[in-house]
Amino acid sequence: MVSPAEFVSQVKRELQRVVWPTGAETMSMTAAVVVMVICAMIYFFISDGIVCFCLQRILGN
Repeated sequence: MVSPAEFVSQVKRELQRVVWPTGAETMSMTAAVVVMVICAMIYFFISDGIVCFCLQRILGN
C-alpha cells in the first residue's frame, strides 16, 4: 500500500508527463462535438416524428 504523500507525488509526476492539448485543438474538438450533437438531435427529431406518424396511422388516433 502506498502512503498518501507518495500517492500525491506520483500523481504530480504523472500529470507532468501528460501532453495537454493546445487552445486550437480544444476549440476544434469542441466544435466537432457540437456538430455531432446537433446531427444526433436532428436524426432523433426526424426519427421520432416518423415513428409518431406511423403509430398514429396504425392506431387511428
